[in-house]
Amino acid sequence: MKDAVFALHADLEQRHWWFGGRRAVVVAIVERIMAELDVASTIVDVGCGTGGTVHALSERYRCIGIDSSELGIETARRLYPRSEFRCGVVPRDIQDLQRDAGLYLIMDVLEHVEHDEDFLASLIAFSRPGSVFLITVPAWPFLWSEHDVVAGHFRRYEPQGLRALWQKLPVRERLFSSFNYRLYPIIRAARALGRITHRTFGSANTDFSLPPKPINRVLSSIFAGEKATILGRIDRADRSRTSGGVSLVALLQKDVEDARR
Repeated sequence: MKDAVFALHADLEQRHWWFGGRRAVVVAIVERIMAELDVASTIVDVGCGTGGTVHALSERYRCIGIDSSELGIETARRLYPRSEFRCGVVPRDIQDLQRDAGLYLIMDVLEHVEHDEDFLASLIAFSRPGSVFLITVPAWPFLWSEHDVVAGHFRRYEPQGLRALWQKLPVRERLFSSFNYRLYPIIRAARALGRITHRTFGSANTDFSLPPKPINRVLSSIFAGEKATILGRIDRADRSRTSGGVSLVALLQKDVEDARR
């Protein structure tokens, strides 16, 4: 991700509707999972960026953010000095957390990794049995735009392509769903218009622009309003839905039997 995009994220992470809406859904899922795990379990936010999610979760849980970007971590430490951050890569730089970490957040990270399958496999192999992985990624190649280029994405995912990453890994799928689906028609139309006009709608050649406060609040509320539906799909394969969303969200749990091998 370019430095200008990190700076933009730092500026908007606590204000923009996309960050706020996503954080509301993610926190709801985290609360559900942490209620199942040992209360002492640590959350590791892999690819934490400028740290807004770590800050939100650190009020209730031990949450550690790690990112390979020095700028991202420097920014996170400046913005949230009471939260814990590391500059490094996983799993190499979280060896001391292997026994404590029970939940790994991999949110909008895999699309930045060239060898995404190897990356996910190495993290799952490292983790303790029973660990949970919350994954979000941007969906659908036809939504590709200059925003993806500037953000440093290698790809946008189709459902079958994302699921293929863990088909041979010792995990079970507890949730697989479209994400940010309520605003999908608007965003799809905006991306189509952007391709026609060869422009983006925000700063630094991204689609991140802050709308007027009333509109921003409404958009955040619409996105955050997905949390009840998505929570209802956990452990309910018959309620999975993958069409009509800007992103995809998955929840995986490592097999407990893996400890006996």
